[in-house]
Amino acid sequence: MFPFSIIPFSAGNFYMKNRLAAFLCLIFCVTLFAPAAAAAGYPLPEGVEVTAQAAYFINLDTGIVMFERGADEARSIASLTKLMTALLLVENVGDLAGTPIVAERSLYVPPITTPGSSNADIRPGETVSALNMLYAMMLPSGNEAAEAVGYYLGNGNLNNFYALMNARAADLGCTNTHFASTNGLQEMDEGNYSSAHDVALIAAACWKHEIFRTVVGTVTYQMPATDNPSHTAPYNIQNTNRMLVSSAGVYRSYIRGMKTGSTEAAGRCFASVAVNDRGETYLGVVLGTPWDVPPNEYAYSFYDTANIYDWLFANFSVRPSIDIGSPVTEIHVNYCSDLDTLMLYPADDLRTVLPNGDDSLLEKTFDVPESVDAPVQMGDHIGTVTLTLNGDLVGTVDLIAGQDVARNDFLYALAQVKAFLGSLYFRVVCILTVIFLAGYTLLTLWLHRRGKNRRYAGAHGGTARQGASSRQDAASRRNASARQDAMSRQNTTSRQGSGLRQGDAPRQSDALRRNAAPRPDGTRGTRTGVPDPHAARDDAWPADPLSPPAADDADDFDLSFLDDGFF
Repeated sequence: MFPFSIIPFSAGNFYMKNRLAAFLCLIFCVTLFAPAAAAAGYPLPEGVEVTAQAAYFINLDTGIVMFERGADEARSIASLTKLMTALLLVENVGDLAGTPIVAERSLYVPPITTPGSSNADIRPGETVSALNMLYAMMLPSGNEAAEAVGYYLGNGNLNNFYALMNARAADLGCTNTHFASTNGLQEMDEGNYSSAHDVALIAAACWKHEIFRTVVGTVTYQMPATDNPSHTAPYNIQNTNRMLVSSAGVYRSYIRGMKTGSTEAAGRCFASVAVNDRGETYLGVVLGTPWDVPPNEYAYSFYDTANIYDWLFANFSVRPSIDIGSPVTEIHVNYCSDLDTLMLYPADDLRTVLPNGDDSLLEKTFDVPESVDAPVQMGDHIGTVTLTLNGDLVGTVDLIAGQDVARNDFLYALAQVKAFLGSLYFRVVCILTVIFLAGYTLLTLWLHRRGKNRRYAGAHGGTARQGASSRQDAASRRNASARQDAMSRQNTTSRQGSGLRQGDAPRQSDALRRNAAPRPDGTRGTRTGVPDPHAARDDAWPADPLSPPAADDADDFDLSFLDDGFF
């Protein structure tokens, strides 16, 4: 029996295999032709040669990356591993000079004892102070000193110390680093590696400690005598950093020190700090320069470092990116009658690295409101400005008012009224008011119409009852008018005649009495030629407009007064 099963051929399996092959081919092509991440910093100009396979240079004053090459590529770093060992020593031992560390005999095994392994001549079992152990690690790159320190800080277990190294690297933000050695004698395939960027993070943390700066800046140090028979007298140790030696061809006065490292697998490596005559501080790391050194020359790691620093110091400088004494923008001011715009000034000059004599690469992005309301006091924060250089963030600065601005109360009140009239609340109130008035008007008209209809209906319901009375009133008025006219004509005739006939006077008197007597309709006669005031008021009062007019026929006119006695 075979320890595996044989998959029978089928069309489905064939197509599945084809799809899998196509997918794997696609992944390979994407991986092969994917563009590399863009490097930060500035490109090297023509004539500046750098042999390092990885490099990372940064300005410590501003955090601006000036140059990098393969900075995140994990590599063997040789004795630059001792930077982490030194960092843990100065961070965990308060009294370096008064803390003794024993170089345990069990630590003296290959590769520490291998010929060519760098050392500080610390003998097995010898007791050395922590401070002298630090000098022994940093100057001659003593591998035995680093091993003794790791054994001490790991409480007799180097694996404990490796755990401390990796935890501290993670705290610093290292992403391509793993330690499996105190001194760097183990290579990448043995689990000890880092990158140029991560080494720079570790070196920057070391540089914060004054005692570390003092140690790595020392060219020659005298190790004190000990109780070991081999060191009954002091002896000197030399710094492997040749850029500190004034007689060396790679000497640079701006180099303040740091650490070298070299193995055939790692190449020549160097971490350094430089401070120019303007007080600007840079940190640089080069990894993987050629192992072979030309006769009577120096390691390529020194030449690469010198070339990059010389280029940076000649062409760049740390200076203010914004002039705090000059306005950078202006903003409209509301409710002020004295000025329309307010000048804004940066609260900080935001020092950064800029090319000498060229600010065109510096970009400003403003974040300010369209306007500001008065009153404003000088120094009030109004917006920000963000600066970028070559696409990298330089920083963000607050913008402040350059003067006091008083508020005009009339303009402010006018603006508040205008804002209220244009507000949603006011529009809603207006709409509701119009709806209310329209409803009220319609309701009033409806009630008025309803009342009018009721009155009209009531008036027509009483027409039959009011008809007879209306006709009697009209007849009485006409009879009274007729009698008055007749009497007026009679009197006129009497005055014109020469005398009255016999028997006329009694008849006239009887007629007058009849006129004066009450009528059946309640009216009363008047003297001849004198209108009855009651009759006049009756005639003057208009008839009810809702009552129909009286019929003009003989039955409505009373002719009883036209009897024989009237004539």
